[in-house]
Amino acid sequence: MFGGVSLFDPSAVDEKGSKAFTNFTKDGVIQGVETGAFYEDRSGHIWFAAEHQGVFRYDGTSFTNYGPKDGLSSGGILAIMEDREGRFWFGGFGELFRFDRKSSRFTPVGKQGPWN
Repeated sequence: MFGGVSLFDPSAVDEKGSKAFTNFTKDGVIQGVETGAFYEDRSGHIWFAAEHQGVFRYDGTSFTNYGPKDGLSSGGILAIMEDREGRFWFGGFGELFRFDRKSSRFTPVGKQGPWN
């Protein structure tokens, strides 16, 4: 999706009757205009990727950005999912990462693992 990330507020209506959106990209809150791989986790947090900007997590109030400093070496995450055990998996351009919630670190996963 080009144009970044916007939040829809159904309770905010302007004088023309249109619904209100807050564009966090335009407002400079997050970086990256090409976003995708949106995922809502079990806690209700929204995760998404922004091209060349890593992954963002929105907790309903603020954004946390994860990138190379956190072990995420891919500039393009295409898929995000959470498995039955609550582990997060991030698929990028030719790479797979597992996210550890306790350490807030990404681990690259290859053919040999690590899988757990």
